[in-house]
Amino acid sequence: MIKDNNNVYEYKIGRTTYIVKLVFNPASKEHLTDILQRLIDRECEEMLGESRQEPEKQAV
Repeated sequence: MIKDNNNVYEYKIGRTTYIVKLVFNPASKEHLTDILQRLIDRECEEMLGESRQEPEKQAV
């Protein structure tokens, strides 16, 4: 990861490079913790499905 002074980050994942700029909206009425919780909840729902049960494990 490379960071410069303008809140720009460069991430290399495999052969793909992502350049991400951190932006803060002072007019936002949502706290960072609320945003993170929503993202975590959404990711968990996608991973576990709406039934909230783990998907069956596959044999390798």
